[in-house]
Amino acid sequence: MVDAKAAIIDPGMAKGAEIILEGIDRDWNVEYICPTHVHLDHGGGAAKLAKTLDAKIFVHPKGVKHVVNPERLWEASKAVLGEVADIYGKPESVEEDGVVAVEDGEEFELGEEILKVFSRSGTCSTHAGLLLCQFESTVSRRCRGMYFEGVVFPLTPPPFYADAALKTLEMLMSLKVDYVAFTHYGVVEGDWTIKRSYEKIKSWMEIAKEVAEADGGVEEFVSKLRSYDEDVEKLFKAFRNKPVALSFIYTSATGMLDAAKRLLV
Repeated sequence: MVDAKAAIIDPGMAKGAEIILEGIDRDWNVEYICPTHVHLDHGGGAAKLAKTLDAKIFVHPKGVKHVVNPERLWEASKAVLGEVADIYGKPESVEEDGVVAVEDGEEFELGEEILKVFSRSGTCSTHAGLLLCQFESTVSRRCRGMYFEGVVFPLTPPPFYADAALKTLEMLMSLKVDYVAFTHYGVVEGDWTIKRSYEKIKSWMEIAKEVAEADGGVEEFVSKLRSYDEDVEKLFKAFRNKPVALSFIYTSATGMLDAAKRLLV
């Protein structure tokens, strides 16, 4: 279709931008680069792609400053992620007129399809979820977490807001969803993963509260999760030789435990 437009949703890390550029068809009319949020593994490559493809970056209003000038984001990411931040790579900066702050409910035409924005909190406060309306498929929402070989795992790095995440998942469950596209890792048919994420966050937060009340730490929390939820043990076995993947588990446990501790104050 001559007037069709393309969007790259969650462009990934800065060090992966060249891989995307090598893999896409340059005849595509890529107009939108859409990180669901500004974490390095989701939005780090946005500036590189936007400048190379002459596209606009769509991002939550709170994330605009971090895309234009990623210095504070980079320093904060190194403090939380350590050497993993270097694996992802430092995001490039971009001119402010190349970034568009998108609001809840905005719609953008992609030829025969429509890309709709809905802004909800979950993993962080700079989330801008995207919905491909024609196919009624939710696209790239980190509040659902990670999917791997039938396992759904909440991704809840600090700062995590449990109530906001649950409300977002409730909203997603109210939609007619045919497919769910996970930024980690792939497309799953149906909406069962949304319900599973909701159930896990609720049950895991109860365990986190118990650990927090006993003044326990992340290791104790993860140990309890491994005993309580067989899916967590499956991930430990699957990723035993992939420390970066296992770091997601501990980072998520840190966020959830911090959220539980805030409830005790």
